[in-house]
Amino acid sequence: MGRTIHSVFCLLAVWTSFEVQAQFPPLSVEISPDHPLFIFQVSPAEGADPPTYANGVTEVWRTLPDELKPYSTLQIGWDAPDLETRHQGLRALLEPLQAAGIPVVLQIADAELRRIYPLDRAEELVRDFTCIKGIQASDLSFEEYYVFGAGDEFALPPNVRWLIAATDLAARYGRFLSIQLGELRWPRVMANGWCKSLNAKMRECRGYVVPTATYRGPHTVTQLSCLVGLWLEEATTFWGVEAQSHWFSDAHFVEPGRFGSSDGPTEMRSALYRAMVLNGAMTGATVFSFEPGSDLWFGANRRHWDKAIYLTLTEIVRKGLIPSRENVKAKARVAYQLAPAWTAQEFHLNLRDIDGVFDQGFLIRGAYGMERPGQIPELVLNSGRHYWVPILSPYAPQETLNSFGKVVVPGAMTSAEAWTTLLDSHYQPDGEGTAFICRVGRGIFIMHTRENVYEEQSFRIPEVPAPVRQFEAQRTDAGVQVTWPFREGDIAARVYRRSAPDVPYMLLASDLDGREYVDATAAPDATLSYSVAVLTNDVEPYEGTVNYGDYLALSTVESRLAEEVAISPLLGYGKSRPIAETAADVPKTQSWWPTLEGVTEPQVPIAQAIVARIEAWDQAFGQEDLKGTLDLYSPDYEDAQGWKLQYVRRAYQWFFERYDACRMHRQIRNWDFGAFESSGRVNVLLYCRFTGVAISDATGRVADVPAYFPRSENGEIWITFAEQDGAWRIVHTNPALPNFKDILSFSAGPYDHFSSGPDQ
Repeated sequence: MGRTIHSVFCLLAVWTSFEVQAQFPPLSVEISPDHPLFIFQVSPAEGADPPTYANGVTEVWRTLPDELKPYSTLQIGWDAPDLETRHQGLRALLEPLQAAGIPVVLQIADAELRRIYPLDRAEELVRDFTCIKGIQASDLSFEEYYVFGAGDEFALPPNVRWLIAATDLAARYGRFLSIQLGELRWPRVMANGWCKSLNAKMRECRGYVVPTATYRGPHTVTQLSCLVGLWLEEATTFWGVEAQSHWFSDAHFVEPGRFGSSDGPTEMRSALYRAMVLNGAMTGATVFSFEPGSDLWFGANRRHWDKAIYLTLTEIVRKGLIPSRENVKAKARVAYQLAPAWTAQEFHLNLRDIDGVFDQGFLIRGAYGMERPGQIPELVLNSGRHYWVPILSPYAPQETLNSFGKVVVPGAMTSAEAWTTLLDSHYQPDGEGTAFICRVGRGIFIMHTRENVYEEQSFRIPEVPAPVRQFEAQRTDAGVQVTWPFREGDIAARVYRRSAPDVPYMLLASDLDGREYVDATAAPDATLSYSVAVLTNDVEPYEGTVNYGDYLALSTVESRLAEEVAISPLLGYGKSRPIAETAADVPKTQSWWPTLEGVTEPQVPIAQAIVARIEAWDQAFGQEDLKGTLDLYSPDYEDAQGWKLQYVRRAYQWFFERYDACRMHRQIRNWDFGAFESSGRVNVLLYCRFTGVAISDATGRVADVPAYFPRSENGEIWITFAEQDGAWRIVHTNPALPNFKDILSFSAGPYDHFSSGPDQ
């Protein structure tokens, strides 16, 4: 009887959910694994008025490649000193876009509270302009925890209340709401008791909400894992990622092998955009946003578009690389379920597993490994053996929980090693080697795992579609004729063409059921290369190596391009040859720590002894070991402002008392032995960044407040070492390290006028 009643209630719940979805109009755009949605940011030029901005948006849409237009929208927004001016400006912007039929996503909220748009005015725009396919809210803060316990009956936080209403607005008009959050905000939304109503509204309108993980900050893996979990528990119909080049500067990366800051502009390698997109594709994301617009086809940094973004987007569509929910469910055998958290401290029960930067991160370290938590943010998983472990909300239905081989709850695992043992019992590797290897749905992903270091990594896949070899091309009166051999397992063919070795191949023809194709568009005086891929049942092993920036995406049904044939004005016939590697000559291995560049052979033992002391400093700081940290300093230490050892003691003690998850980021810039002969002193220019996280601010409401020192522009400190009592110790730092004023600036209020700088 009990089971019967339970079944009836389940049926009622399903029917109620269907009725709720049915009361809304159809979504204004198509979103699915085979038809993903792309959102490209187009910001107004400085000083542009709305009509000028609209002309710019129109030109951007006109120059977008036609093959991407069916999948694309342009994200726009407009700001003004007062609401009425802003509202009229938006109408003036939208009117020509409506007339031109350009699909747009309207940003109506971001981190700056004054720019959050009133929803009654937003509704007016959505109602009047069908070119608005979606609305967007970006970077809203969810770090605040309310200490009173009356629950929803008392009051909802303003951001939660606004998002609930925005979700309802989008659904009522058949538009989508893109909620873009970075840092650790998605797990906070999922677990925070004050967000329960928002979670419920998202489920009610799940076909109209696009939760999106923004690539900002060091918590990317956790963020994506949470949205995979929300999707698998069917709290949302689709989800997305927002790729940003800001991630690179956030990470304090300069170039491969160099960490810290740069004297000039720091530019992310274009290939990292590809990694961001493929991370989303392999885990089921169907919405892909891009910011800033300067990195796109119309921007000053369009090399990112040409080298990575455009090619990757066309590839995931053409090859069908985005797996279905069923594919991902079958692949993800173990999941983690968040515990509800009403306070910042309660939330750390979750962080103990899911985040290795603010806490111990047992799950993250055990599942994927972390190269150097804090200093090296993880963008690509260090291992693909365990796929991605979905992070579920506290409200995941029992049916979802039952679909996994194991669901782990907070506190169940006491170490990273325990996680590894558990996951190993549920997963088998998809290949062999040191690279990331993952096979899911119709995609095979092979990715270099180091975010800022050259390192050759191996891979071997036991079965991939066998590529076409030994094909030919020749000029004829009708054009260039490409022919390829018969194979029993081949079903259909695609022909690709490029004009130079450093230019990517573009699809020329598809769905060919014969064994030849004539390129009638080939100019007689052009030098062109052709390659052929086939949908095939023939398979073979595939092995090789990848290095920094190499991210391969293979199809499980379409062969890769392995050979090419070239035709030129002087060469009218050719046979295919293996495609030559055009990658730059890069190191097979790179060591960023330590560096002894400029150190002479007699000085090497001294330099190595000092390196060992810096490593001991790192270890002591990470363990919040005050005695061990002070042991690095000489009793005669004095900084550039005249402060001495007692000052150093109190500064470190304050930091250890106030902050957890203490980390030392470090890299040697230069060695100076100029004073060694006269004084026995060695100067080391060290990039260093000492970081920690307070569980909350003084009110107990704002969670995980980060702090760091030194706060100098480039983080570089001249540290003077001298040998005393058989150990090398710090006798002087310039600028001062530690600097109490730097440390205390994180505890000052906005009106205290307590800025960082020399502590005079």
